[in-house]
Amino acid sequence: MELITLAQFKAHARIDGTDEDAAAQVKVDAANSYVSSFLGTLAPDYVAPDELVQATLLIASHWWEHRETTFAGNLLDIPLDASEIIANHREWSF
Repeated sequence: MELITLAQFKAHARIDGTDEDAAAQVKVDAANSYVSSFLGTLAPDYVAPDELVQATLLIASHWWEHRETTFAGNLLDIPLDASEIIANHREWSF
């Protein structure tokens, strides 16, 4: 499922030109997949609410800015506010 597009991400991250489109597309695809994995099975015509689009943009941007996993300090896998947005939309089952 595509929650965000490359064009949306580039506008959000203020990326000009096309030199880094391939690398940016990887972040977009990964963020779309990451968020979708928490939502459960969705209808083919599902339209993501704005807050899920925002959460996906936050995750892609975070991964864009922090391309390495090593960091001297506390670095979250994804931004906390994105986690909370996703949790509000997550399909919970026990």
